[in-house]
Amino acid sequence: MTALRGDAMRILIDTNVLIPLEPTSPEQIEELTKPAATLLRAIEDARYQLFIHPAMKVDVERDRDEGRRQLRELLLGKYLLLPAPPPVPASWTEILGSPEVHSNDWVDHQLLAAVRSNAVGVLVTEDLRIHRKAKRVGLNERVATVEEALGMLQGLRDTFAQPPPAVEFTFAHDVDVEDPFFDSLRGDYPPFDSWLRKCQEEHRRCWVVRGHGHHLAALCLIKDEEGVLGFKGRTLKLCTFKVAPAHQGRRLGELLLKSVFEHASKNGHAFVYVTAYERQGALMAVFEDFGFRVEGRTETGELILVKQLRAVETSEQVAPLEFHVRHGPPAMRFEAPAFIIPIEPRFHHLLFPDADSQLSLEPGAHPFGNGLRKVYLCRALTRQIGPGAPLLFYLSHSRKAVTVIGVAEQTLVSADAREIAATVGKRTVFSLRDIEALCSNGEVLAIHFRQAVILKEPILLGDLCRNGVLNGPPQSITTVQQGGREWLRRRLGL
Repeated sequence: MTALRGDAMRILIDTNVLIPLEPTSPEQIEELTKPAATLLRAIEDARYQLFIHPAMKVDVERDRDEGRRQLRELLLGKYLLLPAPPPVPASWTEILGSPEVHSNDWVDHQLLAAVRSNAVGVLVTEDLRIHRKAKRVGLNERVATVEEALGMLQGLRDTFAQPPPAVEFTFAHDVDVEDPFFDSLRGDYPPFDSWLRKCQEEHRRCWVVRGHGHHLAALCLIKDEEGVLGFKGRTLKLCTFKVAPAHQGRRLGELLLKSVFEHASKNGHAFVYVTAYERQGALMAVFEDFGFRVEGRTETGELILVKQLRAVETSEQVAPLEFHVRHGPPAMRFEAPAFIIPIEPRFHHLLFPDADSQLSLEPGAHPFGNGLRKVYLCRALTRQIGPGAPLLFYLSHSRKAVTVIGVAEQTLVSADAREIAATVGKRTVFSLRDIEALCSNGEVLAIHFRQAVILKEPILLGDLCRNGVLNGPPQSITTVQQGGREWLRRRLGL
């Protein structure tokens, strides 16, 4: 990977990544050890800088096993120590509180402060609490799990890895029960084999993504329910939801959720829910990011995460972006100013593979195409796109039509390639070389958005012009006038 202009990107790892990366005995090797080691190699290959924070020594000193503690203190010396760590901003006290010095929360805040002050570009942690705190202080795009960090580094490469196969909607009896994919599930749930046999006998449906040799890379097994857990309306349960460790970093979890939400919308489901253990922090973070909320526990101690697909009256009091997160996709509100964004066919094909007419010929997608949360970079001058704004992606040159609707999350304007790469690497169609080329000519606009709707019938340029949305082919990002916005609202059924 080509190095960034100036200093290389700096990446900070948390203690919960360092410990599996440096097991002190064979018994200390854990599931995260292999992906953490893969991440370390990727960082070294990219010639980025990996740091630990001085505050992490507090975590190590808490270990009551003296021998292990001393060994880990020695191992810390292998890594660059972040110099002159920045202080936690006073404004965070009202947002995050003022924890006791050397407490777990205090360490968390020190790590986040390093990101906020740009001492590092990205923080890698498996701690769900830190991810939640990062969201509260506006740093969530720069805090990543090991899986997300791997995807980020892959996304910034000049050449892309082989794309994964497409999602298949099939039956439980169509999967190989002897696939190693199921080994960890058997460990978590001893009656797994008898339960899976029941699913096969009942012809339960599932989405699968297959890897090399037809082995499972990801799976979501579902069950239709009615009147469970006090829900009023048709309910879809995600009985099993897993991405194989070897395929993490490809955002296959979002690819599965994309299928789940489309299925639930078409079939009139009012709720979707899933259960997970608290230790599955990374998995829970994915679900919470898409509007699932903890609503209780099962008898076995699992958390019940629920997403309500149908808006209620009180939903109208929620901001447009939060409305979409809670109830979509595809649900969205068309109230904020809307924007037409022209996108070239080559980028459209990569960013929106499920909207591409060539999809049946080239199934699958790159990591940024798999996800629902994406970033588009351009040199547009507009600075008016706010959270919740509807974004209409216009396929230029070829189809000349709006093909995809998105919902804006946030924007970033910068001429610093390192800053752009740190915030968009997980989600953009652009390689590192593309980002550097864009930034070499001045400020770049990074538009973070959520994919909401793939239009089965794209809105052609002629219709857009006749109904006051456009005056002609858009050359840059264009604001939709009020009259055109009302027509679009009716056209989209919103």
